[in-house]
Amino acid sequence: MIHSKNHSIRQINWVLRVLLVVGVIGELIFFPSVPNFFGCIMATISYMVFSYFFKEEYIRLYPFAFLMYLSMFMYRFLPLIATLLEGKPITYGFERPYQTFIGETILFLISSIAFYFACNTNKNFRQTDILQKILIKLNFYDINASIIWGMGLTGLIIKFYNLSKSAAEYGDIGGKFLEGLEYLMFAPLCLLFPSLLGLKYNQKKLIWVYSVLLIILNIASNKRHLIITPIGTIGVLFLLYLVINNLRLTQLISPTKMILGGLLLLASLTALSNLSTAMLYTRSTMLNNAEQRKNGDKLKAFEKTLETLQNESLMTRLKNNKNKIEKKTITYHQSWTEDYLDNFMLARYANLRITDETLYYAEKIGYGNTKMQENFKNSLIALFPSPILNIVGIQFDKKANEFSRGDLLFGKGFGGYRVTSHIADGLATFSFSYFPLQFLVFFLIFKLLNLLVLITKNNIIYAPFALMDVFDHLGKFRNANGITTDFGFLIRGFIQGIITYLIIFHFIRFALKIINPALLQNNVSINEKGI
Repeated sequence: MIHSKNHSIRQINWVLRVLLVVGVIGELIFFPSVPNFFGCIMATISYMVFSYFFKEEYIRLYPFAFLMYLSMFMYRFLPLIATLLEGKPITYGFERPYQTFIGETILFLISSIAFYFACNTNKNFRQTDILQKILIKLNFYDINASIIWGMGLTGLIIKFYNLSKSAAEYGDIGGKFLEGLEYLMFAPLCLLFPSLLGLKYNQKKLIWVYSVLLIILNIASNKRHLIITPIGTIGVLFLLYLVINNLRLTQLISPTKMILGGLLLLASLTALSNLSTAMLYTRSTMLNNAEQRKNGDKLKAFEKTLETLQNESLMTRLKNNKNKIEKKTITYHQSWTEDYLDNFMLARYANLRITDETLYYAEKIGYGNTKMQENFKNSLIALFPSPILNIVGIQFDKKANEFSRGDLLFGKGFGGYRVTSHIADGLATFSFSYFPLQFLVFFLIFKLLNLLVLITKNNIIYAPFALMDVFDHLGKFRNANGITTDFGFLIRGFIQGIITYLIIFHFIRFALKIINPALLQNNVSINEKGI
């Protein structure tokens, strides 16, 4: 059932409007300039378009496509608010402000049109897709609590194994395969909101303890984004739960608990900031280059991070050095820089300076650059497993591609794995033909994500596979390898994810059946969910 007035959406919309008004007024008062005014226009247009789609029917019927679309909105909206909170203009360090704001506004409009055509809310229910019929026969939409815990433990074992090994390189089929299965360790977090899976589950304290274990384990990986993944997963699932059940936040959390939660959040942000500083120091001393990342001992790196955190004088010096660097704005002619937002979590979703910087380098090498085109072709070939390439007679050295699209755009420092923006990478590779190509690619990605939702006359069923990795959908659009990443999802990522999930699902179900058939008695099949 779709509610005409959703309490959660109305509350969030009100907050977004207030943030926009305060952000625009604050920007024009404290940092008045024409480029900053263009930044305000970009944020305003983005909100106006996003508000059209910020409705319960889109979230309920197409949650995973919506999360990807939400990340697109955040990239254009958050910079205005985040930079203002840090006392900076939205154009902090920019050298191509007009191209950045106009280009990102155009790309967001293109993305919105793709989302509109891919997510049709006019019909009462969507006809089951042929691929979905196949997935139904393969039990893709079936699940129970025992299987979820089995998947979580499988993910934990894989994570422990990967921590004991060096980083997987090109050509390391087993290593890459196992890295792609680490998301399974987040599966039990779905049981905090079991109704999303059509289940009943009451042992919530156990899951909170498990969540803390995940955070500690991911700190050991020395990858900052993995630390926030458990928190982000719970947050996204909570948002979906609120909207789908049309609940007010105050119905679940008292004002007193909200205040305490806010204080705890502020303390957590400070702790995460310190942890981020310590992890960056460890990375610079022990995992600074490709060779060190390949042969480095992750457990020793974890110990180094903990030692750095406990060393107050070193932490003070690192923070002071960071502040000195940030006060001195580096130009693109001098060097590569990603200095924009101090908060690493916000920077992950709102570092708009990457667009400005990569547009600078795209202009420098020229749009429709032949080297970028050649590398794009090689990147597509590299998506296919080496055994398949060998079977069809393609001799391809994947190790020759051990650099990012950002490295190639920058033109030096190969192996540094610099990120790039979608628009700069697209223009540098395809010139203005990039825009219609990106529209088509986004449309196809949205359509694939919609396969993860089974809509019938009686029910809406979310694929457990998608909920387990729900935080990843919020990061589908971010600075990485541009449109190459999108092609990777279309050509390999989506189907490989489903196949590996099904293999593990059926293996665990078979194992549970042998160990104790009673563990499968509360299995919820799609027939029990209303098909």
